[in-house]
Amino acid sequence: MNAAATTVTVSRVRFPALDGYSLGGFLHVPAGTPPTHAVVFATGGGIRAEVYKHFAGYLASEGMAVLAFDYRGIGESRPAKMRGFVAGLEDWAEYDAGGAIAWMAARYPNAHLTGMGHSIGALLIGAGEPATKLEQLVLIAPHVGFHADYGLGVRWLVRLGWRTVGAPLRSALGYFPASAMKLGEDLPNRVARQWATRSFGQIDPAEESAANEREERALQRIASFRKPALVLSISDDKWATDVGVRRFLHVYKSLLAIRLVLEPQGDDREVGHFGFFRRRSSASFWPIPVRFVNAGCSADWAVDSTR
Repeated sequence: MNAAATTVTVSRVRFPALDGYSLGGFLHVPAGTPPTHAVVFATGGGIRAEVYKHFAGYLASEGMAVLAFDYRGIGESRPAKMRGFVAGLEDWAEYDAGGAIAWMAARYPNAHLTGMGHSIGALLIGAGEPATKLEQLVLIAPHVGFHADYGLGVRWLVRLGWRTVGAPLRSALGYFPASAMKLGEDLPNRVARQWATRSFGQIDPAEESAANEREERALQRIASFRKPALVLSISDDKWATDVGVRRFLHVYKSLLAIRLVLEPQGDDREVGHFGFFRRRSSASFWPIPVRFVNAGCSADWAVDSTR
């Protein structure tokens, strides 16, 4: 840990998505001089930004300003009433992640801007037009939300909870009560329907055409995103499996990426999809993205051994 920046200030912040929707999140800022690095952290789907507070605090203690934000409908960005609240993955990707990047770029104009994402957030972080402001990416346990790529136990849990039980619940309540089923935070109806029926990269012709066009544009931005990226996957992850990570890299086909597969360390019997962000991983795993960010990674060293 950088001894010169051990004091961290955490503030609740609000900022506009690209369409004006008010988003909430947490800004972790190191003490001392203005940071030379700023990070926009995109959470996993249905996971509150607050869950990542220890990791974000660690990054800030290493001299980075870190924004961890909630997508519309989740946590600090949840509306007063979820029933009938309209939001899709295209909103999370284009408007919300894009708005977070634009806000941090304006707040820290002299800092090197890095995009980080966990799980489905790794897909969304590069989908908005402001993603061109990012100099590099750190992508942790990435996947595209395609059920066939999950481990067997997770696959059946998702199919049972999101499809079999979820469909009538969404119809009755006007949103997906994931929290009651211990599947994360409650989700807007459209997001839950999109996730339950297909991967983000598959366009459903039954959906309204305007949303289809926005998804296609987001996918085009993802496919053309050509910046250095550190891709971290975990050997025992049942959500972001090896085939799932490879599918993800096929979607982000222009990345200048190096992929590292992390193994449980010491007394850890498992890490899985969420263990990277537990404080017990701070000594073994957390310094890896810090070294990447501080190196100011350039395209001439980036290697992708997964394709």
